[in-house]
Amino acid sequence: MRPALLLLPLLASLSALAVTPTAPIPSPALAEQLQRGETTYVLACAMCHGDRLEGVSAPELSGDDFRALYRKLPPRALHDLIRDTMPYDRRGTLSAQEVLDVTAYLLRENGLPLPEGSLTRDTLDQVNEPDPAPTPDQAPAH
Repeated sequence: MRPALLLLPLLASLSALAVTPTAPIPSPALAEQLQRGETTYVLACAMCHGDRLEGVSAPELSGDDFRALYRKLPPRALHDLIRDTMPYDRRGTLSAQEVLDVTAYLLRENGLPLPEGSLTRDTLDQVNEPDPAPTPDQAPAH
């Protein structure tokens, strides 16, 4: 068999990867926040909510139901729930920054919108789902 033929499957898989859409690359500040959020999640949340947010002894923090609920609410709702009730056995032990970081991590893991910089107390109410495309009868007149 010719060596070039052995490379065909590899080239085909690489070209498939090249056209696969990826999530936007976060800003350095947001990337750092997401890393901190993941670390805090693993240390403070995963024991009950699961390593993959699947829920163990507490509700899952991913999936269609989670996304449907938090897509309708501002990120502050999730933030305040975490701040006021988590971790279940140690309420109030997460710092304000850790709560913001975990909130950002959960939003990102569920494909929900985040600000361009980082999630802060001031941006909790500003992060919203993009407006849906207008229907033909709502399209602006030219």
